[in-house]
Order: sequence, then structure tokens, then C-alpha cells
Amino acid sequence: MDKQTLHQFLRKFFVSNGCKLLEEKEGLLRFLLTPELDEELMNRPFYWRYKKRLGQEGDPMELTLLTDPNETAEKAEYIHFGSPRLHKIFRLIRDSAQVARLYEKVDTASRTPLYPWLIRNISVHFSGKRKRTETHSVGLQLLNGQLATDWMENFSQVEFKQQISDQCYCLSPIIRYQSGYQRISSYMQSYLETVDDSWVKETAETLKQEEELLAHFFDQSGQEELEPEIREERAALYKNELDAVHKRLIPSIQMETINAGIFYLSEETAQRLLHKKEA
Repeated sequence: MDKQTLHQFLRKFFVSNGCKLLEEKEGLLRFLLTPELDEELMNRPFYWRYKKRLGQEGDPMELTLLTDPNETAEKAEYIHFGSPRLHKIFRLIRDSAQVARLYEKVDTASRTPLYPWLIRNISVHFSGKRKRTETHSVGLQLLNGQLATDWMENFSQVEFKQQISDQCYCLSPIIRYQSGYQRISSYMQSYLETVDDSWVKETAETLKQEEELLAHFFDQSGQEELEPEIREERAALYKNELDAVHKRLIPSIQMETINAGIFYLSEETAQRLLHKKEA
């Protein structure tokens, strides 16, 4: 990807995602980010979490990108094919590309609106002494922000097609896809805060025991008489074994999107599915 192609690619990406182009010249682009892209790209999770808890709107940052290494600007970032920032953008595009768009098959003789629902299927991997995976299907109505879980379980009863049925029309989303995507992420983060954390404590105890066992086995006392090469080998082996224990036992939670889609549903079908879930 040459400099000019990269420049045009970045301009199109940020502008098409709602960012304001503040300045452009050869080798330089400066944008005012949207809140959604700020949250995705600028590594400020605590700032946005704080603002959301207070119910306040955040102030998105400006981002100045240099596609020419010979250019200079205050608080600018040189971006090239191997830069982490560009790979983050590629990841966002890749995630967006997983979105399907399907329409409920409706047999009607009168004009019928179809409402957009963002459905995101997510796997959550819990790693520690015991490993387990949960699967969640979360739906967000992109007009009023209504959120519901376990959607895909009910979709087997609804017939979808790739074209809109006759006499039907789609209502335009008020909530943008990326914003809806992030709302579902926030919901999942809130859910994870309620999960029983006894597995973390259990894993931490096992980790401590194995660390103590390794330390005892590789006891460094009394090794002064050994050859330096042997001491170095034992120290390297101890570090490798300790790293392996940490990799296996340090508790972690990883959330991964399996796929996502925009499903257009009639109000009647959406309410029927919601009431079925509440029953």
C-alpha cells in the first residue's frame, strides 16, 4: 500500500464513519473522532467507563495522522502498513464485515414496517484452573435501544430472506452500528462483573502452590559450587517453567464475537419473541 493509497483509504474510513475532517494536506490528515471510534482506537477505556457511569457525554479526541514520514505536525502519529494503529483499523473493518443483513419473510397486503435489530453472538472464554466457555446472543433494537438476550434461540421459528418482502419497508436505524456494537459490549462487561468469582480465588490459590513448589524444586541456595553455565541453565529452566505455570493458571476472561447481523423484524414478531422470553 503506497502513501497515496493509504492516505485515501484513511480519509474514506474516518469520514464514512462520521468523523469530521479538520485538516488535510499531502501526507497529513487531522480528524475529530466520533465517540465510538475514540473508544475503539484511542486506548481510553477508563475515561469512557467513567463518563458512562456518570451518564455524561465524553469529549472525543482529535487524531492527526502522517502518511509521509517527512511531514511533521504537533501531536501527530506516523502511520504505515506495519503500524499498530492501522492494524486496529483493519480489525474494525474485519469485524464489521462479519455483519449479515436479513429480512423477515412477511406475507401482508398492507404496508408493513420492519424494525432493525443488531444481533451479536459472543463467546466468553474463562481461563484458569478450570476452563469454560459461554455463548451469548444479544439483540439491540436500533431505534429505541431496547436490549434482549438469547435471541438466536428463537430465530429458528422465524423465516428470513435476503430481499425485503413485498409491501414491507425498512425503518432507518437511529443508533449507528458501531454505537450499537459498543452498547452490547458494555452490557457484556456489566454481566461479567456479576459472575461468581470463586474460580478466580481457587485459581490464585493453585497458582501460589505451584509457584512455591517450583521455587522449592529450583532452590538457588547452595548452588554456588556449581559451574556458572549450569547455574544459568537452571535459572533459565526455572523461568521457563514459571512462565508456563503463569500462562496456564493466571485467571483471564476473553470475549470474542462469533458473528453479528442486522435483522429486520416486524413489530408483531419482535413482541412475540420478547413475550415468549419473559414467559
